[in-house]
Amino acid sequence: MAFQHNRCPVHLLFHCKLEPVVLLLFVLGGFEWISTGLYLSPGMKTNLTLPAAIVNKGWKIQIGCQTDYLSHQQLIRAPSVHLRVPITSEKMQVQNLWGGLIYLLAPSQTRVTGVEMVVQQAVLAPYYKSAVTTADDWSQRRAAPSPWAELEFDNIILTVPSKAVRDLEQVDELAQVWNNIMKTIVELATKPLKFPRKERIVIDVQISHGWMHAGYPIMGQTSTAYLITNTTKIAGGMWGPIHELGHNQQRSCWEFPPHTTQCTCNLWSVYVHEELLGIKRTEAHSDLTSEKRKARMKKYVADGRKLSDWSVWTALETYLQLQEKFGWEAFKKVFAGYFEMSNFPHDNKGKMNLYAETFSRVVGMNLSGFFKSWAWPIEEITEEDLSHLPPWTDHPMAQYN
Repeated sequence: MAFQHNRCPVHLLFHCKLEPVVLLLFVLGGFEWISTGLYLSPGMKTNLTLPAAIVNKGWKIQIGCQTDYLSHQQLIRAPSVHLRVPITSEKMQVQNLWGGLIYLLAPSQTRVTGVEMVVQQAVLAPYYKSAVTTADDWSQRRAAPSPWAELEFDNIILTVPSKAVRDLEQVDELAQVWNNIMKTIVELATKPLKFPRKERIVIDVQISHGWMHAGYPIMGQTSTAYLITNTTKIAGGMWGPIHELGHNQQRSCWEFPPHTTQCTCNLWSVYVHEELLGIKRTEAHSDLTSEKRKARMKKYVADGRKLSDWSVWTALETYLQLQEKFGWEAFKKVFAGYFEMSNFPHDNKGKMNLYAETFSRVVGMNLSGFFKSWAWPIEEITEEDLSHLPPWTDHPMAQYN
């Protein structure tokens, strides 16, 4: 079986001293990848000189950004193509059979200032960093010979095939588009504007599942590269990548798996399309036309309103009805309210009752009847706690009661 791997057309041999990387990290969600803008060709060895401050402190060197492990029956690439090596010495030699971009991996809860690394042999990669790379720098850097490129913006880093950015002249415009997207995402999530760890989208010739999937990094098929690096295409709609970024905003305290796993992430897709891109929900996705929404609602009722049928687009309808009545500000207040809570229920029934109560208190209306019409397991104690609030009697599901 033959596998594809990335061969660099030009092999460079040079002494590369990175500019001092000033870090003040307090990473809570696992490792943070720190880009170097350098690439190792397949099988190529390089010698590294590392600061004593990060030796035997949980830091690692990573070669390669495609970290999905593949178990498909038909493979386009090898099952595993990245390499991680613990930093155990100030002098190290590394290589990866498949090659790849070079990263420093900072462990969780790390505070370090002034990290400087010397890479003796490597290949320069097309690399852009907001507020650092100038237009003149980029005009030369985008021609660098590495087959993989990285665009590092304020809150997200895109890793794409270099051919996707060779002709990208106005990278500052793309940076602004992505900065606005990420700002809009945290706006709905009611989180600080600066992410504690920048999101990453990495492109691969084959990924573990789907067209894209969430995580750190978010992984996407090759075709995705030509969407996320094109401002015109983004302006026309970009449901998939926003859907995955929405997954990364989901919190278990207001998630009810498996019902909402592929549902609430779409709130971010709808919000970004409408509030930033100016694309109505009916046009943002073919499953959100008025006709399809009504048909799903009628079918859910006709099939007996079973919670087992409440998922994906059917479940999203519940949230869209809330949004169309109470607006996005209500969702922001609900999400913000959860950051003030602790000791959450762990079962879906408990979490759904907490959500119904929280949303009701935010909007000043008793929504227990609305949620019950969607077959949520609302308890009597929840109804009693909300009984002092005026009920929402003319909700969209009332016509089927």
